[in-house]
Amino acid sequence: MVFWDPANTLETYQFSLGDRFYKGDPRIADHETNAIVQDIIRRRNEFKEFIEMGRTLAIFTAPAQYFWYDTGKREKSGTGRNQKVTTIVDRLDLAEAAIPAKFRVTPAEGKRISARQSDLRSLLSGSPDRWWYRAILEEHPGEPLAVVAGTNKCVGSIKRYKNGGILLILPDLQGPNYPSNGEEIEELGHDEPPTPMEALTEEPEEDPGHDDASMELITWVESLRSSNGEPPPAWLQRYRFSEDRKTAEKIAELETRKAGIVAEIESLQEHREISDAWKKLIHATGDELESQTLEAFRRLGFQAERGPEGRADIVLSLGTRRAVVEVKGLNGSAAEKNAAQLEKWISEEMLSGTGKVKGILVVNSYRHIPPEERNNPAFPHQMVTFSTPREHCLVTSVQLLAMVRAAMKDPSVAPAIAEELMNTTGIVSGWEDVTSLFMVSDT
Repeated sequence: MVFWDPANTLETYQFSLGDRFYKGDPRIADHETNAIVQDIIRRRNEFKEFIEMGRTLAIFTAPAQYFWYDTGKREKSGTGRNQKVTTIVDRLDLAEAAIPAKFRVTPAEGKRISARQSDLRSLLSGSPDRWWYRAILEEHPGEPLAVVAGTNKCVGSIKRYKNGGILLILPDLQGPNYPSNGEEIEELGHDEPPTPMEALTEEPEEDPGHDDASMELITWVESLRSSNGEPPPAWLQRYRFSEDRKTAEKIAELETRKAGIVAEIESLQEHREISDAWKKLIHATGDELESQTLEAFRRLGFQAERGPEGRADIVLSLGTRRAVVEVKGLNGSAAEKNAAQLEKWISEEMLSGTGKVKGILVVNSYRHIPPEERNNPAFPHQMVTFSTPREHCLVTSVQLLAMVRAAMKDPSVAPAIAEELMNTTGIVSGWEDVTSLFMVSDT
């Protein structure tokens, strides 16, 4: 068997000396990029082969282990001594890339774990102060082993393969000296009270190098393999009871229906994810807001690309016309400095020889307030006074969302909306009826 804790893997590589973190996640040193990418590919193949050999791979669940790495691509801007070379990096989740099965997590942590399978309960209850979960399994191989107590949120799973291999996704087993909060472990739906502490047999003090909890884990994993039993011989397939055929036909029918239902669910989940992504235009900031704004302009018929690092957030083309976009997610209203930043991007774009350039400022103002309650102006008077002579287009991300929804409902209106954005000087009018966008519920 092999145990792997993804949370301790990234630290074995060197991070970039110039900028150890990028957008909150580690940036792998450029000279280590090829090594980590090749290691992930190799490990994934080794894990897959290991399981196919009938072995057991156990992985301790950890939060997504995102890191940035050098893709090898470069973008150049400017000429001569003013030329700037930008390194293009990409983001990867170490665990999701290395585990040879569907795997996706969201951050969470706690110690209230409930066993979904009875053979796990004794393991958890034997050392309840040592087990905790560091993430929720949104996607996992096989069937749930453990959940957050009182919920269906999965924190452990098991997948058994026909060849006898096992892939285990486990909560984390803390080191023997890790602080404990003393919360008890309970089995989901189990009415049996926990064993009183005074009823437990007192064990003699062990050698500090010996860890009972780790040994119990290994013993439990070994028992999973032995419980598989000896595989039935191939000739046994020739021997069937009279009802086996009807049972097999019914199973096949249900499997077909199941496949159709699963495909429909996956399609609906994909639609829901797309819908949730558009809602970023009313609450997000930073890279999330920029990415969705980029997609919004594309839906409206623009050719839209991210601007070079240190320049405009988004660069647009509509036929022969060009525009630059500054995107801001704000807790309050926009400010004159935001418009001044946009004007700087316009000047730099024009210096590159592209001719006249339109400036568009997109703000998600008062983003912590529900859209229908954002009563204060997104663009204050002094800012409009600054932007109007410079022909800036000022639009909120809520308005942009309304435009996109209209274009999704009737694609023929997209060209007119795109022209409106390119031709507007000052604040875009209309597109502010939030009630027409959503069916607001109480929950």
